[in-house]
Amino acid sequence: MAISRQKKEQLLAQYTEMLENAQGVVITEYRGMPVKQLDELRAKLREKNAGFTITKNTLLKIALEQVGMGVPEDLLNGPVALAVAYEDLPGTIKAVLEYADDNEILITKGGVTGEVIVAQKDLKTLSELPPLDVLRGQLLGMMTMPMTQLLGLFEEPSRQLVAVIKAGSEGLVNVLAAYAATGDEEAA
Repeated sequence: MAISRQKKEQLLAQYTEMLENAQGVVITEYRGMPVKQLDELRAKLREKNAGFTITKNTLLKIALEQVGMGVPEDLLNGPVALAVAYEDLPGTIKAVLEYADDNEILITKGGVTGEVIVAQKDLKTLSELPPLDVLRGQLLGMMTMPMTQLLGLFEEPSRQLVAVIKAGSEGLVNVLAAYAATGDEEAA
C-alpha cells in the first residue's frame, strides 16, 4: 500500500529522531507475529528503556544514513522491525534474543551500533557485556590503579623511616629504663 509523501516525511523524521537517541538497534523480522506477541515484546523492552518499531525499509535506510549509522543493506529486506536501545544495549539485545528463543516467529537478523554493523551471530556476545555504568566503573578503576600504586611507592619509604625511628626510640627507652634501674640498685 502506497503512503503519501507527507506521511513518508513524518516517518523519516520519527526514525531519525529515534536513531539519534539510540545506543544501537537490533534488526528483526516479525513476519506473521500476532499483535498480542508484539505487545508482549514491547512491554519487555520498555523495562530496558527500549522500544520496538515496525519500519519501512527504504525510509529506515535514509534515516540511518542521515544520523551516520551503518546501513546494513542485506538485513533490510522483508518485514523489518527494530528493537531500539536507548540506555542498555546489551540488556536490550539479551531481551530480544530471549524473546526470539521462546517465540520462533521473531527472527533476529543483526544489529547496528554507531557505524558498526553487527552480524546475527555476534549479538549473543554483545548481550553478555556488562551495562555501560559497570564498564565505566571498571575503566575508572583501571585508570586509577597505577596512580594508587605509585602513591603507595612514594609513601613506603616514609613508613619504613617511621618504623625505624619508633623501634629505635622504644629501644632507647628500654635502655634508659634498665640504666635507671641499675642506678637505683647501686644507690640503695
